[in-house]
Amino acid sequence: MTSILFGGRLVALNKKSGGICPIVSGFTLRRLASKCANSFAVSKRAPYFAPRQMGAGVEGGCYSAVHATRRFLGSLQPKSVIVKLDFSNVFNFLHRNSMLEAVFSINPGYLPLLSFSIHPLLRFDEDVIWSEEGPQQGDSLGSLLFCLTVQPLLNSLQSLLVAVFTGDFTLGGPEDVVDQDIFVVTSTGTSLGLHLNVATCELVHPQGSAI
Repeated sequence: MTSILFGGRLVALNKKSGGICPIVSGFTLRRLASKCANSFAVSKRAPYFAPRQMGAGVEGGCYSAVHATRRFLGSLQPKSVIVKLDFSNVFNFLHRNSMLEAVFSINPGYLPLLSFSIHPLLRFDEDVIWSEEGPQQGDSLGSLLFCLTVQPLLNSLQSLLVAVFTGDFTLGGPEDVVDQDIFVVTSTGTSLGLHLNVATCELVHPQGSAI
């Protein structure tokens, strides 16, 4: 019963660039419960995320990340860089066991709600697919769960600028420090199920930008 309540109906849409974009419509009562839980948790966890993570609990967080980066760029020193790191499908590949460990450490009261949604059923016409990775699509708790999972990683970084909006990482500082942080993000991120999309990452150097 819980696999159905916490599941949803899967719809396949055609992408303009080709391929299929799967969309999940979750069960209404479950989505309502998640929305209520998210509204309560985000307000309580805002001090935990700020100032590095601006994708949860920070009003106008996207603008804050942009302005922080612009200000840092305006005073970029020689032998310093700014990098923008982009991950491939961050919500789809985040390991659920990593999510549960983060919730257990920080918000254990949410474990009963989340434990029921570990292996929900997704129905596509007459077929049934088990959802195994990442926050469930359309779940109001999705951004919060992602932010909770990656926050220890953000806290370990040494760059002068760490401006993150959910899964969009921007790091800035001396070249060697940023280089070491990229290594940390890559290695730790892999253990969480996150993989850099190198083709869409960007480097800003005093001598010019590069992709």
